[in-house]
Amino acid sequence: MSVFESTNKRLQNVSARIAGFPVEQMRLMRMTYHIQKNMRDLTNAALKPYDLVDASYIVLAVLYGCDDETASASALGQACHEKPANLTRVCNDLETRGLIQRGTRAGDRRAVMISLTDAGRALIVKVLPLVCDNTVQIYEGITSADMSALEALFARQLSNLEAMI
Repeated sequence: MSVFESTNKRLQNVSARIAGFPVEQMRLMRMTYHIQKNMRDLTNAALKPYDLVDASYIVLAVLYGCDDETASASALGQACHEKPANLTRVCNDLETRGLIQRGTRAGDRRAVMISLTDAGRALIVKVLPLVCDNTVQIYEGITSADMSALEALFARQLSNLEAMI
């Protein structure tokens, strides 16, 4: 029995008790949570030998993807979907380990800028393929057309969410 079958059963029970319960939408939302949690668990397992967790990996990956491997703290927090307090904690750890460095923006000493160090770049180059391999595996057997359709559906869902926030 799939782990999700018990969730589906609970949703069916709620649907039987509450008229108009949006069981299809709730099932999709719960599937999304299950996928995200399981993917995070796989990522954390792959990163453990490097003393990284998902949140620290995301910071390094986002910085690596920036044009000059540097981002403001606010832009980094937004890109990582982290609250300021957690981003500060993660960045403190990464800075202590010499993987990032903090500085200020020329002409605006109030803006905190965060950059990859050479050690941070070397680490993200080493661990990125591990995360990519896991990601490719979870899409095994899904065609390019299916992925395009899924991307379009997710884009619509994100647009709906952004309109609500």
